[in-house]
Amino acid sequence: MMSIFVLIDAAPPVSIGIVLAVLLFIIAAIILMAVGLILFLWYRKRSRRAQNMIRRDDSATVNSNQLNNPNQP
Repeated sequence: MMSIFVLIDAAPPVSIGIVLAVLLFIIAAIILMAVGLILFLWYRKRSRRAQNMIRRDDSATVNSNQLNNPNQP
């Protein structure tokens, strides 16, 4: 029986248990990667929330109206 599979280059029959185990492993790996990505993005967003914008201490621009004007370059 095995020589027929070698001649036609086909895989031997696989039980449904092995196929189910492989499918469940792939689904679990995809879910774990998605959870890891969500946690990574959440942590990055949370850590960047505490950072303040650093501006130069230039007296010419501190009291200027150009700071909040989006039309200025």
